[in-house]
Amino acid sequence: MLARKLGLLYIDTGSMYRAVALAVIESTVNESDDTAVGSLAERIDIDLGGDPDSLYVSLNGRDVSDRIRDEDVTNISSIISTIPAVRRAMVKRQRELGQRGAVMNGRDIGTIVFPNADVKFFLDAAIAERAERRLTEEREHNPAATYEQTLADITERDRRDTTRADSPLVAADDAVRIDSTGMSIDDVFEKMSMIVRERSDA
Repeated sequence: MLARKLGLLYIDTGSMYRAVALAVIESTVNESDDTAVGSLAERIDIDLGGDPDSLYVSLNGRDVSDRIRDEDVTNISSIISTIPAVRRAMVKRQRELGQRGAVMNGRDIGTIVFPNADVKFFLDAAIAERAERRLTEEREHNPAATYEQTLADITERDRRDTTRADSPLVAADDAVRIDSTGMSIDDVFEKMSMIVRERSDA
C-alpha cells in the first residue's frame, strides 16, 4: 500500500529467500550443505518486478511467484535464510534492486541492507495475532494448515532469526516501532503514511 501510494517498487525480500529455496529443491544440492547452498545462491538470477498489485518473482528468467508459496518451499526457506553466504548474496541483490527506489520488507533491511534508509519501520504484533494473520495467508495455498502448526512455525522462526550470528533480527535504533496488535491494515497504513509525510516535509 505504501509502495503504491509513493509510486515505488515493492520488494518483499522473503520472496527472494523462497526463490533460493526453490532453486535448492530443483537442484542436486543438499539443503544442509551450507557451502553448496551459498554457492548456488550466488549463481542464480533472482529478480522482482511488476507493480505492488501484481508483484512477480523470477528465478533464472522463469516466473515463480506462485510456486515459491508452496509448502515444500516454505518448509526450508527460513532454514536456508540463516546461512551467511546466502544472506550475503541476497543482501547484494537487494541493494541493487533498492537503488531504483523502493519500499522494502524484510527482517534486516533497516540494520544491514539499507542502514541509511530514509524511513525505517519496525512492525510487530502479539504472536497470537501474527499467527492468525499468517494462517489466513497460508490457507490460500494450503487449506489443511492449522493454527497450532502456524504458531509453532512462527515461534521457531523468531527464535532462529533473533539468535542467528549473521544479521539477526533486531530493530534499528532509529526505526519507528509500531505495535499493530488490534490494528487494521488501514490503521497501520495511515500511521506509516503520516510518518513518511512528516519526514518528507521536514
